[in-house]
Amino acid sequence: MAGKLGIGIITYNRKDILKEVIASIRRHTRTTFEFVVADDGSTDGTPDMLKELNVPCVTGRNKGISWNRNRVLWYLKEEKRCDWILILEDDCFPTVFGWELPWIEAIERYGHINFMPEITIEIDNDISSGSGTPEDPFIAPMHQAFCVGYHAKALSHVGYLDVRFEKYGEEHVEHTQRFLRAGYGGLAQHLSPERGQLFYLRGGLNTLPSHSHGNHELAMRNQAIHDAIRHEPLYRHPWRTDEQMFEFREEIAAALSRPSPEPGGESLQFDSIISLGGDETVNQALNRYFGRPGPGLFDQFLVPFHTLVSLFQNSFAGLLSTNCLYGHHKALRCRDTLITYHNCLDKPEEEPASVEKFHEQLPLLRHRFHGMIQEIDTLCRQSRRVLFIRSWRDGHLYGGQHRPAHTATANFTALVEALAARYPALDFKVMFVNFGDATTADQRMIFANTKTPDTCSKEEELAGWTALFSDFRITQNSRNRNPLPHRLVK
Repeated sequence: MAGKLGIGIITYNRKDILKEVIASIRRHTRTTFEFVVADDGSTDGTPDMLKELNVPCVTGRNKGISWNRNRVLWYLKEEKRCDWILILEDDCFPTVFGWELPWIEAIERYGHINFMPEITIEIDNDISSGSGTPEDPFIAPMHQAFCVGYHAKALSHVGYLDVRFEKYGEEHVEHTQRFLRAGYGGLAQHLSPERGQLFYLRGGLNTLPSHSHGNHELAMRNQAIHDAIRHEPLYRHPWRTDEQMFEFREEIAAALSRPSPEPGGESLQFDSIISLGGDETVNQALNRYFGRPGPGLFDQFLVPFHTLVSLFQNSFAGLLSTNCLYGHHKALRCRDTLITYHNCLDKPEEEPASVEKFHEQLPLLRHRFHGMIQEIDTLCRQSRRVLFIRSWRDGHLYGGQHRPAHTATANFTALVEALAARYPALDFKVMFVNFGDATTADQRMIFANTKTPDTCSKEEELAGWTALFSDFRITQNSRNRNPLPHRLVK
């Protein structure tokens, strides 16, 4: 199922809760997505916090829910060209990894879908049928708009929320009834749209207790507006007057022109990104996020940190050493260097590696590895700015197994100096990932954590990397995506 996901949050003066919701979305979302927060003129420092968190923000005067939800819908549909759009209120957050997948399926099926919290099920219990899944959604009357899913095609027919509603109340109800009239998201009652039954999903999300910004007087005024416009044509623009149009467009333009916030205020755009291990997950993450992997040398073997430093210090001497090779699970390990050759031999996947096969394929391995080292060297000569990424794996793969005492702590400076010596003219940084609370004043180093458990699925691990790249706003110069000759592959 091809498409692009956009996730937005609408907020007003709930900075602390909002921060928790953002963290939860980044931690639990598997699919790559566009992200934006629509801030309805908060006075509690919300825009500054979003800048610190590297979250795009559309903001302006306090205009109410209709206008604010339209900020998200326009930004994701018209500017970012998203096919599936999820809008969460700032007190609703995901709790299950991959929570968005059933929402994408339901949006594809129905064009519009709502969330049914467990507390609503317990208290109201007015579900007429269904189990709350994409295949069999709950069918029930109108409830809250904690999380709503929209398909861009459905929005093209129905349009945006009506901005005649004041501040808070009735705006989501009226918008949803227009989806029903257009044949999306439920069972319509064409003569009495207020009696239509909606489709709902359950699970994967939770809600926080929060204070409403509405009041009874506003609700009554908006109810009168709703009654007056109930049978108007379906499509609505996100404005009613020319003045509103200019204000709305200026807000969107300001959000698009606002410089992407970067940690430390520094641009993190690179011509090339190169993995230094510890396993192939780094390059898989690069391929998923940037559309292509980096050089694959360090996907071929697992190398402890002290040996990685030595390889760059000594022009890769010791790589493919045949001294003291021994079987290690289905791979081979060198007792001298502690390099584990797990992914470079040409053999069936289920077949264990053997010293004999290693010697047999050694000429081919030397040729391949030489080509991959040249690939890295060429990138570093042709690029103005390079990001090296080293993931921490030593504790899992080498701890307590003939590991010299001096290797117990990673020598970050030694690696950076070794790279600087090999590539003296290169402007580079090294991102050390999942080294806990390690830090340094050296501006050539970046420390980050993927915030995923040590033991988790591959998809969760890749989602953690995606969130990390997004948080740091790491970009790769598209003009330098393919500066290399044909890559040698095994």
